[in-house]
Amino acid sequence: MRSLRALLLVLILLVTTVTIAVVPAYMTEVKASPEVPPREQTLIVDIDGGRVADPTLWNPLVIGLRRDQGLHQLIFEQLAYINLETGEYIPWLMERFEYREGYRVLRVYLRKGVTWSDGKPFTADDVVFTYEIMLKFAPKLAYSETVATYVKEVRKIDDYTLEIVLKEPCPRFHMMQEAFPVCRLWGGMIIVPKHIFEKFKTAEEMLKFKFYPPVGTGPYKLVSASETRFIYERRDDWWGWKVFGVRPAPKYIIYVWYGPEELRAMRMAAHELDSICDIAPGTFLKLRERNPYVKAWRTGPPWAWIDPCPRYLKLTWKKYPWNIPEVRRALSYLIDREEIVRVAYENSTYPTWICLPYYGPILKYLCEEPTIEALLEGRYRPEVKKLLEKYEPHVYNPEKAYKIFEELGFKRGPDGFWYTPNGTKLELTLIVPAPWIEKRRIAAVLVPMLRKHGIDVVAKIVEEAVRVEIMMTGTFDAVLDWRCETVVDPYCNMEFWHSRYYRPIGEFAAKNHERYKNPEYDKIIDEWSMTSPEDFEKCYRLFIKALEIWLRDRPHGVMITQARKIVPFDTYYWIGWPDETNPWIHPCNWWQSFLLLIVGYPKPGTGEWVGGIRPRHVDYTTVYFVKDTPKFRGIDLRWYGPFKEGDTARIPTDDAEFLVKLGYASYKPPAVAPPTPPAVPGLEALASDVATIKESVAGLAEDVKAVKESVAALSGQLGALTAAVVIEAIVIIILAVVLFVVARRRS
Repeated sequence: MRSLRALLLVLILLVTTVTIAVVPAYMTEVKASPEVPPREQTLIVDIDGGRVADPTLWNPLVIGLRRDQGLHQLIFEQLAYINLETGEYIPWLMERFEYREGYRVLRVYLRKGVTWSDGKPFTADDVVFTYEIMLKFAPKLAYSETVATYVKEVRKIDDYTLEIVLKEPCPRFHMMQEAFPVCRLWGGMIIVPKHIFEKFKTAEEMLKFKFYPPVGTGPYKLVSASETRFIYERRDDWWGWKVFGVRPAPKYIIYVWYGPEELRAMRMAAHELDSICDIAPGTFLKLRERNPYVKAWRTGPPWAWIDPCPRYLKLTWKKYPWNIPEVRRALSYLIDREEIVRVAYENSTYPTWICLPYYGPILKYLCEEPTIEALLEGRYRPEVKKLLEKYEPHVYNPEKAYKIFEELGFKRGPDGFWYTPNGTKLELTLIVPAPWIEKRRIAAVLVPMLRKHGIDVVAKIVEEAVRVEIMMTGTFDAVLDWRCETVVDPYCNMEFWHSRYYRPIGEFAAKNHERYKNPEYDKIIDEWSMTSPEDFEKCYRLFIKALEIWLRDRPHGVMITQARKIVPFDTYYWIGWPDETNPWIHPCNWWQSFLLLIVGYPKPGTGEWVGGIRPRHVDYTTVYFVKDTPKFRGIDLRWYGPFKEGDTARIPTDDAEFLVKLGYASYKPPAVAPPTPPAVPGLEALASDVATIKESVAGLAEDVKAVKESVAALSGQLGALTAAVVIEAIVIIILAVVLFVVARRRS
C-alpha cells in the first residue's frame, strides 16, 4: 500500500513539472494588486501621459499604443540610442553598423548574448521578421508606413548579421527611429520576438494580440498593471550582466499617475515620487521649500531643461479658409508668443518661429555661432535673416492680420468674428491633450487671445489616445502639437511634410497630419535625403530652399514656443541624476532612453561605463567566492573583481544576494579540514594490531553471547549466583587471551 502511494506521488510531481515547463514565459500571470515593494529598493516614476485606458495592451505593433508607462523604457530595448547631451551614438542590442553600395545598404552586426525575457536568443531572425511584417502589412502596423517608404527588403546574413536594402541612398537611415530601431527622441519602431508573433498570419490577427504580459529584452518584468499604476521587478537573468557586467540598481520600479501636478508635487514632497515629468516653475519652487532633496536640471531660474520638441498650432489643409497660406500667415500675426511665454510658462522658455529645437548641432543652420545666446540675440546667418524679414513668422502684429483678411474680402461681423466672402465664419475647434498641464496652460492663453482678434476658437480637451486618433486621421481643425525629430541636422524635421505621407481624411497618416501637398517642396526634400549630413554646405543650401517654401506656405500651421521641461528629481533615496553641472545624459523619464539613465551605458570607442543611478544608502556584506567570477559593477556604481575561487570581498548586499543566488559566492567561509597529526614511529603496525584485536573481540563477543544463552538454559539446574560466577570466569579467560595475543605481537 505504501509503495502504491509513493508511486502515485512521484507521478503527480512529474506531471506538474512537465506542465509548468511547457507554459510559455509570456503566459505568466501578472498580479492585479501585489504587495508594495520596499521603498528603499524602489524607484517611483511619474507617468507622462496620464491614465492608461487599457493597461493590458502591450503590443508595440499597435498604432497609438501607450508606451510611457514603462513599456518602452523597461521592457523593450533598441539597437542603439542617441545621447542628446553628448551627441554620442550608443550601440546597444547591436555592436556596430556600416553603409555599403553608396548608402543603399545598411549592414547591422547584432550583439551576441542578448536574450528575450523568456530565455530565447535575440537574433537576426527577430529583426528580419519585424521588417518583413511591416513591409507586408504597411500601413496597418505602427511605423510600417515609414518603413515601407524607405526599405526595399531586409536579408539575413547569419544569426547576428543582417542587411537592410534601401529604395534610395539614405545616409541618415541609422538615425531614423520611425524606420530603424534607434531611440533618437522619445522612442521609435520596436523589434518583436519572432517566436511569439510568427503564429499570426494577418495584420488583423497581430493587432488583436495584446501581448500581455510582454516579453522583451529589457532588465525588468511586469508584475502588476492597472490604469494608474505599473510595477516592474528587476530580472536576475537579464543579458546585460553577462555581456556588460552591470545590473540596474533599483530592484523595483513603479510608474504611477497621481493626477494633477499639485498632487504629484505633494507626493514628491513626502518622498513618494522620485521623478516628475514636468511641473510649472511656481509649483517647483513650493515643492523645493517642502523637500530640500529635490533638484531640477538647472540650479537657478528658469530651472528647466530645453526639450527638443517645439510646440505649435497644427492647422488642417483640408478646410476652407485655413488652406490659404495668407490666412495661416494672418493667424500667426495674431499670436503673441511673448505673452504665452510670460503667462503659460512663467518665463521658463522662449518664443519660436521654426520647427527646429534651440539645441545642439542643429543651431549651426540658423547661426554661424551655434549657440542659443546668438540665436536669442538675432545673430542669424544672412540667408535665414532675409527669410525672417520677408515672411515675419516671429512677429505679433494684429493690424497686419486684419489687413490680410480685408484684402481677401473678409469682414468682421457684429458678433466680433471674421467672415469670409461666402459667409463662412473663421472658427476653429482646438484639440488639447488632457494629461499635460503645459499644453492646457498654452490653450488657456491662446484661446481668449484669438477670440479677442475675431477668430471663434473653442478648446476641446481630450485624452491623449483620442488626440492621436483625431490627429492621424486628419479629422481636426487645429491641434496643440509638438515636433520631435533630431538635433543633428534639419532634414528629419522638414521631411515631416513630404507629400508621400499624404493620406485622405479618415485614413491614418504617420506624418504630415495636416495633409499638405507640394511637388516643389518634395523635390528639395528628396535631394536632401540622399545628401550626407557631413556635406554641410549642400545640406545648408537645400535647407534654405525648403525653409522659404515652409515659411511661405506654413504647412504646419503656426509655431508658438520652444519646449521646456522642469523635471524634478528627489535625491532622498536615489542619486546620480544628470543636471547642467553633470550633463552625462538627458533627463527624460518618458523617453525610451530612460533605461540608460537608470543603468548607464558603455562609452562609444572606449567601452568605459558612464552614469547610472544608485541608492543614497548602500548596505555591504562579506562574501566568499566559490567559483571564478567575472568583473561586475555593483549597485553602488563601483566595479568589483574579477574574483578567483576562494577570494573574499566586501560588496553591496544587493549584489551579494544576486551572486549567492547564482552560485558564484557564499556567505559562509569555506570549510577548513582538521589538522593532520604528527607521524608516530610504529603507528601503522599498532593500528594493524588494533584492527586485528577489534576483529578478535568481535568474534569473542559472539562466543560470549552463545555461552550466555547456554548458561540461561542451565539456570534451572544452577542458582543465579553460580551462573554469574561462570560468566565472570569466562570473561576473565577471554581478557587473558586478548592480552596474550597483544604481548606476543609486540615481542
